[in-house]
Amino acid sequence: MSTHELTDVEREQMLDGLFQCLKITRQRPDREALEQEIIEYLGKNHPCTLATCSREGEPRASVVDYVNDGLELYIFSEGGGKFKNIRENNRVAVGIGTSVRTITSVRGVNIQGTAEVFTDDTSDFQRAFALFKPLLDDFEEKIGAPAEFPPGMVRIIRVKPHRMVYFHYLKGIAHAVWEKEEDGI
Repeated sequence: MSTHELTDVEREQMLDGLFQCLKITRQRPDREALEQEIIEYLGKNHPCTLATCSREGEPRASVVDYVNDGLELYIFSEGGGKFKNIRENNRVAVGIGTSVRTITSVRGVNIQGTAEVFTDDTSDFQRAFALFKPLLDDFEEKIGAPAEFPPGMVRIIRVKPHRMVYFHYLKGIAHAVWEKEEDGI
């Protein structure tokens, strides 16, 4: 059986047809509206999958929690193979999605970007660590004690997006592409 890769035109026609059948008006948000949609969705903090790849091309997927600061993601972690991969190849992908097993409930974002790792001896660590305060406060409340981490144990990964593809079918948004501008995010 041969396969056929959809062209951009074919994908758009297929999505237009899907929304027409579903009686949902197709939306094509401008850059500012798309950024706001994505930031609002990222703020829900659904679990995400961080994909990294070693120098040799060995892929790794890690399900992680994150917080966002605008379009940038921050991932709090104590270790794992993802750090070796990021040292060797800082290009990463992130997938965040939600659905309740119906075509119209699909919502999510696929992100391609670069990762940086902050350790407790780097200047950006404290600012990034402060983003996790609400989560750490909740954790401390649940365990009834302060969360303490040995020096050097905790690392924070910052993912800066270069390209994002966003879907929110109930709003009529599908395959909405955001790309980094040359002058910044």
